[in-house]
Amino acid sequence: MSALHVTIIGAGLGGLCLAQGLRRAGISFDVYERDDAPAARFQGYRLRIDANGLDALTQCMPDGQVERVRQRAAVARTGGRFVTPQLDNADVTLPPSWHDAHTDTGAARPRRRALSAAARRTAPPEGIPGDLSLHRQTLREILLDGILDRVHFGKSFSRTTTTDDGRHIAHFEDGSCSAPGLVVAADGSHSRVREYVLPGMTPRDTGNVCCYGLTPLSTALLVLMDGHGEATVMEGSTVVFADGFAVVIEAMLFRRQPGGDAASSPAIAPDRMPLSPVSDYLYWAFIGPSQKLLSAPNANDELHGPAPLSRIEALTESWHPHLRSLFAHAVPDTIRTMPVRSTTSPLPWQVDGITGLGDAVHTMSPAGGLGANTALRDAAQLAEHLHAVAQGHSTLAQAIAAYERDMCERAREAVRLADAGAALLNARRPPPNAPAQPAVDAIHL
Repeated sequence: MSALHVTIIGAGLGGLCLAQGLRRAGISFDVYERDDAPAARFQGYRLRIDANGLDALTQCMPDGQVERVRQRAAVARTGGRFVTPQLDNADVTLPPSWHDAHTDTGAARPRRRALSAAARRTAPPEGIPGDLSLHRQTLREILLDGILDRVHFGKSFSRTTTTDDGRHIAHFEDGSCSAPGLVVAADGSHSRVREYVLPGMTPRDTGNVCCYGLTPLSTALLVLMDGHGEATVMEGSTVVFADGFAVVIEAMLFRRQPGGDAASSPAIAPDRMPLSPVSDYLYWAFIGPSQKLLSAPNANDELHGPAPLSRIEALTESWHPHLRSLFAHAVPDTIRTMPVRSTTSPLPWQVDGITGLGDAVHTMSPAGGLGANTALRDAAQLAEHLHAVAQGHSTLAQAIAAYERDMCERAREAVRLADAGAALLNARRPPPNAPAQPAVDAIHL
């Protein structure tokens, strides 16, 4: 359709969603990823895809693929609770930006905006709500399907050069380079592209950390957790409000796929991506200050292994036995503790021929549940603007300027809501049986 070519740096959710949107629009693209293979690195566990994220996926992916996403999501659960470490109902004052339903983890999201008429949506099937809980690697594999031959692994970005006509070429550490065109940074909060073009925009360290873990949903675990404990963590999302930090728990129970499902078959073409099987599990995440969760003022690097689990055991020593059994049966190799970073005020890059999306531009706390959804929205809107360029309705400079203005406006609101969510989760709370505090001490965000 057009001589326009797009070089995407990073094969995360946002970058792959953009690639799918470009494929649908008939725009030439290549994706470059520093990992050696799709499963070369830990990809995380559950993520919540809301209405905005689903709109973006529907706009970018081929017809019918969003239904595949729905079928691969965890079975929808209703209920869920805000509780204390003793599994009593937590008396928490929620800000207006949070959802009213306990089925959400407290994740706030901006008001939904209508996409252009070109965006294609499908109504959720009966019995399947708009928000989906997805295994992150599964969604990434679905987004790789059909474009795997355009994704180049083992490519670490190093620099860009510019052609005489103003197009950019991305260069990689192995000496290879991209075709000339637009370069899009989709390489996350540690973006090498951002550091190369705007080194002063590194996200700040918030002082918080997230400790993620997975507990296989085995018969032995269910035997240990009696009816009360099982109901607490098996229905919807549970948020445990402790003193100065919180824990989000959600059961990820998956539908059994038919034996003849082509999605599970070996790849039969170079662009196809088979889906890895995923067993049921309980997802959990501790969110709070590094000093509280790690007994350290900050954590600059990802931690994993038995050390975080030992700290969790100490923190939860007096908690309800059902919660302790959940953490005790976690798989140590699946535990990751990561520092929480945030972009204080996302700004347009205004760099000719280079733009960005997702965490590369607007890193935010996971407390709002907005990071992945905001990245998917970025991808869908950028694909739409580039489609207008390919059709001759806009220049590339005009399209990128309009995209960045809108993207940063949405991102600033998302960062604000994420910071508000983190403040609520980090709030200090009186110990059990302490005298009631005056109403003025209720949480205000």
